[in-house]
Amino acid sequence: MTTERFRPRLHCLALLAIGLHAIPVVAQDWPSIRGPQYDGSAASGDQDLAEGPLQLKVVWKQPIGSGYSGVVKSGERLVSAMADVAADQEYVVAMSAKTGETLWKTPTGKVMKGANGSFDGPVSTPAVDDTQAYHLSPFGILAAYDLTDGSIAWQHDLKKEYSVEPNFYGFGTSPIVHDGVLIIPVGSPEGAVMGFDTKTGQVAWKVGQDQAAFQSAVLMELAGETTVLVACNTTLFAIAPATGKVIWSRPHGGASGEPVAAVVPVPLPGDGLFLNDSRDGSTGLNLHADSASERWSGRTIRNTYCVPVMSGGLLCSYSSRFLVAVDPETGDQVWRTRSPSNGFLATVAGRLVVATLDGTLHVGDVTEDGFDEAAQTRVFKTGDTDSDGLMWSLPSIAGRSIYLRSLGAIARIDLESGQQLQTASSDEPKLGPDFAAFIQSVESSDDKQTTVDEYLRGKSLPLIEDDFVHFILQGDYKDVAVASELFGVRQERAMQRMQGTDLFYFGVQVPETTRLSYVFFADYQPLVDPTSDQQFTSGLVAGEMEPIFRKPSSSLQLSWFDKGNLTEDLVIDVDQPNSDISGKIVETRLDSAALKESVELSIYLPPGYVESEQSAPEKTYPVVFVHDGNGAMDSGNQASIVDQLIQSKTIHPVVVVFIDKRFYPMQGASGYPEFFAKELLPMIDREYRISANRDDRASLSGGFGATLALMATLPVSDQIGVIGCHSPFAFEMLHPMVSQLSKLPNDRCQILVQWSRHEFRNPSENWNMGDQAQIVAKILADGGHEVTSEGIGTGSDWVSWRTQSVRMWQHLLGQ
Repeated sequence: MTTERFRPRLHCLALLAIGLHAIPVVAQDWPSIRGPQYDGSAASGDQDLAEGPLQLKVVWKQPIGSGYSGVVKSGERLVSAMADVAADQEYVVAMSAKTGETLWKTPTGKVMKGANGSFDGPVSTPAVDDTQAYHLSPFGILAAYDLTDGSIAWQHDLKKEYSVEPNFYGFGTSPIVHDGVLIIPVGSPEGAVMGFDTKTGQVAWKVGQDQAAFQSAVLMELAGETTVLVACNTTLFAIAPATGKVIWSRPHGGASGEPVAAVVPVPLPGDGLFLNDSRDGSTGLNLHADSASERWSGRTIRNTYCVPVMSGGLLCSYSSRFLVAVDPETGDQVWRTRSPSNGFLATVAGRLVVATLDGTLHVGDVTEDGFDEAAQTRVFKTGDTDSDGLMWSLPSIAGRSIYLRSLGAIARIDLESGQQLQTASSDEPKLGPDFAAFIQSVESSDDKQTTVDEYLRGKSLPLIEDDFVHFILQGDYKDVAVASELFGVRQERAMQRMQGTDLFYFGVQVPETTRLSYVFFADYQPLVDPTSDQQFTSGLVAGEMEPIFRKPSSSLQLSWFDKGNLTEDLVIDVDQPNSDISGKIVETRLDSAALKESVELSIYLPPGYVESEQSAPEKTYPVVFVHDGNGAMDSGNQASIVDQLIQSKTIHPVVVVFIDKRFYPMQGASGYPEFFAKELLPMIDREYRISANRDDRASLSGGFGATLALMATLPVSDQIGVIGCHSPFAFEMLHPMVSQLSKLPNDRCQILVQWSRHEFRNPSENWNMGDQAQIVAKILADGGHEVTSEGIGTGSDWVSWRTQSVRMWQHLLGQ
């Protein structure tokens, strides 16, 4: 919350922001992705909307094909782009702003299929002027369309004509128009940014050297001159729009090693500029006629797809999934809130407009104390199996109308003065009858806290009642949420506080027997369940429930629980730690030339392991290589599990090599197959009594480690004949590699692929590793391998995978 030292500054900034945006008439158009002023604000002098209660009325809602493309407006026409998946065709579409009726649609090419965490359809938002619309298709066709009938006035194939390579999700930059020039980042070797004559399509200018992905330019006044500011993947350019002359350029955060593909500059008061220029932070700049200097940098706005806006004198954005307000002068956080949920921002009459991913619309006032909501409504419906209502486009505003685009529809919502009647529904907890009766008893109690304490005394948490799981946390907190595989990564559910007590709760219905992990976020800080000692270090998520696609500073500690008992019929205790085993663990390392690093190895030797060839010349052992072995050891208890299985005579004695090497998909696995084939295998064969029979030699891992196991093992299948994969994580970008490896002209393997019902996934971003595991299994089977694919009723990570260890180890050893 803001301290007193901010108050005078915020008051001045609020006045300045109003002065920057106020004009005497209401703007009726929204010509590009960031509106008429390139800052997400509806230029409005409509004082009736500037204060007091508001009404939001959904005037019309029309279905549209999938896509991320936003809505722009010129006159009475709305323009967007969409994919008709059934027809395998994408279109630029014009609609009536009054009725939503389709006026024309012009084909732009084949559908860009969703993959690697994206939905189907175009990313680029069109631009419009008085006579034409302009759009860049996912396959690189930049074209001008007549606003009257959609006929193509001119077009360019950026890939063919200017040697532009598509980015990860195809072409996705969004153009703007200024004084007859279409300005767009293209990332060509001939020019990072290009200007095209809007009438003829001829190249007006091309400047700079950099790549581009999903950026858009903005216009600002610098030293009295209109200037284009555009951030490509690594460089910020200031360009004269008429001539294309680079006034100055400077590297931004993307130049530090990881290019930033979606940064859109945001004007700040006092000739400032905001850049969300790294995944883990952002920067404020002071702009000058011939240069820019850093105003501030920090982590107050980070890890977000949202493009910030100025409202109430504060820079508003999402940071991770929390709405935050930041002092634009210092970068200091003034406040943050979980509500409204994650989404995208604009402003109207200076008030903040929030369009959430899950289909709700909110309008309110930003003050130094928080977000004061004036109106809210649900526009689109979303569900676990229905993505059509998800909103992945920035809101557009013209006059008193807000236009929202979901993956399945476009809607017009009108703003009026007055009290809102309809509200946006939130996630209601699902409660068992006994727990619901308990809540009623607390509400009617004269001593609510005592009633709570007596009810919970002696009960284990989470509180499970038939098919209901109730997450419960007690404490002096202001904001509490729970995250779990039940909801997916980058997801959580706000917990309700029982009034007059310190109890927070959220209930969910889980009909199946399962094992799942969870973590609380108490006042935005991760917290394992303080009532449970069932905890582990996740190998999949870090920070604010973020997937570990690259090396994190630290992983999250999670709690876990069983609903029912998946392990009651097992001959061993899969939750017994590695500390008490009958075998022996040898710690060693291998200095790898292929990886250019030293790799730690933990080698399990079974009880009675014969080290001397003289004492038993014929004695050899099967061997299993466990990739990403540190997680398998620490969270998977695999050494203990193997030891117990041997002691119970469930499996034969085996040597297990745990390889302490992670695979981060955003960083690759360069050198690992060579390390495994040419360095590790010869070392183990040389130093340990290992069977030479390929059927006695196996690889095992889970998650991204399972992908690593496939990458390393399939090329040496003449030496290793068995593979076990818990939930192999392989986005579509890895499928060609798996397919190529599966078809190598060598021996076929016996492969067990397991995938989880509550898999590592994000429903808002269209990826589910359970689906990917089944695709990988089919690719391997199509390559001629003997594949068994099976679903298991748990979550992801080793704490769940270890419930399947008896089945997995028997497969690995052919028993």
